[in-house]
Parts: sequence; C-alpha cells; structure tokens
Amino acid sequence: MAAETQFTANTGWAQISTANPNLDGTGTMGTVLTGASNGTLVKSVIIKATTSTSQGMIRLFIYNGSTTRLVAEIEVPAITRSSTDESFEKYIPIDLALESGDQLRASTEVANTFNIIAEGLNWAYYGASVRPESTNYTARTGTVLIDTANSNVDGTTGTYGDVITAGVSGSGWLGLRINSITIKAITSTVADGMVRLFIKDTGTDAKLLTEIPVPIVTKSATARSFVHQINFPFGFHIKAGYKIIASTELGGGTYNKFHIMADAVDWKYPA
Repeated sequence: MAAETQFTANTGWAQISTANPNLDGTGTMGTVLTGASNGTLVKSVIIKATTSTSQGMIRLFIYNGSTTRLVAEIEVPAITRSSTDESFEKYIPIDLALESGDQLRASTEVANTFNIIAEGLNWAYYGASVRPESTNYTARTGTVLIDTANSNVDGTTGTYGDVITAGVSGSGWLGLRINSITIKAITSTVADGMVRLFIKDTGTDAKLLTEIPVPIVTKSATARSFVHQINFPFGFHIKAGYKIIASTELGGGTYNKFHIMADAVDWKYPA
C-alpha cells in the first residue's frame, strides 16, 4: 500500500521594520520559515502591522540557498492605529510548497513594523498500511477570562491570558488545528476598545496575530453583550507547544470583561 502522508505543524514568523525598496532579493529581509527535510506546505501567511502605516508594500520572496525570487507583493494602505482603530492586517491563503532548506523571506517598502506569520505543515511518510481515518484527534476547548487593561502590542509587556496551548510534541502531538476563536463580553463595554490575539512560542517570543475592535455595547435583559467569532474554514495550525494568548485594551472594575474561547483539536498518528 502506498505511503501515507503525515503532517506536523510548523509555525514560522519574522518581524520586519527596515525599509527595503528592492525587488531583486537584496537588502534587509526577515526569514519567516524554512522548508523541512521532506518539504513544507505553507498554507497561509498573515501580515499584521504593530504600528501606524504609511502607504507601501510588503514583499514575499523564496530563497533557495543561492538565488532569491520575488513571489508576491501586498499593498499596504495608510492607516493610523489607535486604541479603537486596528492596524493593517492581511490574511493570504497561499498553499506554497517549500523545498527542503528553502526559505520564505519578507521585506517592507517603508520603515513600519510588521509581523509576518506563516502557517506551515511539514510532511513525512508512513510506509505501512494505514488508512487516513487512523489519524488520532483529541478535541481541545481553550478558554480564558481577560479583564486587565493592556495597550501593548509586543505580546510580552503587560497582562495576557492563555487561550489555548498546542499539545506538547513529547506526548506525541504534532500540532493543534484551531477551528474558531470566539470573543464574548460578559459585561457591558463602556468605551471603544480592542481585544488582541497573539501567537507565542515555547519560550518568551510572541507576535501580534490580529486585533478585534470592540464598540460600546450596553447589555441588558433584551440586548446581548458584544460577541465576535473568527472562523478558520480550513483550520489554523500551530506548532506543538505553541499557544494563543489574548489581551484587552480596556479593562478593570465592573466593565470590559471578555471570555476568549478556542475550538480546536490536537492530532497525532498511530505508532
């Protein structure tokens, strides 16, 4: 029977902020993700500004060890970021196969700061007679309450709540597939604010993933509190041991308290 493809999540990221107008692969760039031994499928790329932006361009390149090739340009509009206005972000479904050792790199036309986050899947093969349905999934529901004000966008300064952590690879888990994330206020929101989601590695490095503007909403017996759901139709895969964390721009006291809930599954394969 033919070998079965098996996937291991590989989350890559880089933060870029140095202006580079070049299209030939020279100048300052960030290395986002490197292809694994059998190759890596880059399912999507998320571009998230952590500052206000001037009109410019984000460029994605492939570097094969000797040659750099431009593969995409993403226009960036002028946006003024504030506590109630989210910074520029762009989700790009890409399905790009990286050969072993090849690198996905990124640059910015203007000197604004961007997180470039790649959702990757390394593939390997199991040669025995294994059916696709033999993949082992374990349901994971992550939830956290956030209510402490934190205006930072670096993912480390201030107070954050752990929403969900991918099962550790030492236990056999190969990654976590997130199906959706729901932000639900459990109080009235008395001023315009923001909820922020970050992706964090197994150490101290964290990157801003997305921002959700929160308007003023007065809950009552007949009016529901603020709610927002982020759906990932094909799943958002994060590396084993990585986590999603959250913060709120406004909080404290009786108001602006949020439950963040993630619907997800860990996966692994039979030995």
